[in-house]
Amino acid sequence: MTPSSSATKPRKTVMFSYLQLSNVGCEIIIRGSIKFLERALPQYELHYIVSSYFADRDRALLADIPTLEVVPMLKWKRYLRAILRQTQRFDRLWSPRFSSAAFRRSDLFVSVGGDIYTIFDGRLPDDWMGYEHFATSHGIPSIMFGANMEKFEILSQAKRDLLVTHLDRFKLLAVRDRATETYLAKHKVTSPVEVYPDPVYSLRPSSVVRPGKVRRIGLNLSPLAVEKFGPGIIGTYAGVVSDLIHAGYEFDFIPHVYSSDGDTGLDDRFTLKQVYEQVDPALRGAIRLREDALGFAKVSDAIREVDLMIAARMHCCLNALTLGKAVYFLEYSAKAKTMLDWLVSETPYGTVADAYATIPADAIKLDDVTRLIAAFEKLAQTKGDAIPVDLEPQLAASPIWRAMGSLTL
Repeated sequence: MTPSSSATKPRKTVMFSYLQLSNVGCEIIIRGSIKFLERALPQYELHYIVSSYFADRDRALLADIPTLEVVPMLKWKRYLRAILRQTQRFDRLWSPRFSSAAFRRSDLFVSVGGDIYTIFDGRLPDDWMGYEHFATSHGIPSIMFGANMEKFEILSQAKRDLLVTHLDRFKLLAVRDRATETYLAKHKVTSPVEVYPDPVYSLRPSSVVRPGKVRRIGLNLSPLAVEKFGPGIIGTYAGVVSDLIHAGYEFDFIPHVYSSDGDTGLDDRFTLKQVYEQVDPALRGAIRLREDALGFAKVSDAIREVDLMIAARMHCCLNALTLGKAVYFLEYSAKAKTMLDWLVSETPYGTVADAYATIPADAIKLDDVTRLIAAFEKLAQTKGDAIPVDLEPQLAASPIWRAMGSLTL
């Protein structure tokens, strides 16, 4: 964009819902969402706001995006929000954890983050609902981008009705797979719903899959998988890794989420270190702990060095997939299976479906991994060692552009 063309466009500000950018998936979501919005709304000069508990860290992480502003969380807001909760006024008088003035000067609210509407414990995601309520009450339109939906059934009918009413106030719900579209229709959500690939494909619409001899394997394991399946899963992966090392493979343990404040319930490095420590010391020389691979750029560089990625974090799987790697999706929620089903049935990645597999994270065995390795190596014989995969025509033909074109800011 030239300075003169920018000057002729009205400036509009986009507010994103909160994402913890030490989760590389969240960084992917922000970067991919910006690419999508620039393409969808070319008539505007777009500027962006993200909020952060670690503002200096995140300003450095996103310094290459000059139109993005990082606003800090305000400590006093924590006390205000606690009082609102205690007095049962949180839903009605919701206030962001950052400056309310920053939110009020936005022209569009974009709710992002694929997990928000899949993690229920009998409770509504009241903070994310608060974002939309605040935006709507101040005349700011809302869209959702890159979402999965599941588990509405565990909510009471009254809470489910509130959730559907909230979703119906969005101008657009862009969901990541066909199963989510069907799920929303089942629950009679009336907002416009479009299936549009995960934000990672806005960053990497095309890739080259390079099947061939597998020598180095990447492993990503999430504390969420341990929470769901129990601590025994650590021993399961230590055993599979050990067997594969005995078979001649080497490993990189690659985190996709780290915690700046040492939260072991979030930090993949903690879980991967536990697996490492249960591997026989005589075998550990075949493992590299990539604890320094923090941030999208560094993690992507680490993934480029492996041939196969076994991963629990969804965006670790998609990061590897769009870098042309074989990927074993480890399921700890429905989204891994629905994502892979959609990829191989409705996108050009179906031409290399043998490069991918999915399994419940607690069920994986040595034979599962060696079967995928054999299939990936065989692809080189049947389709060559450089197979292009291009989603761009599919992205360009999506009806989402028409839906976004009707949005007035």
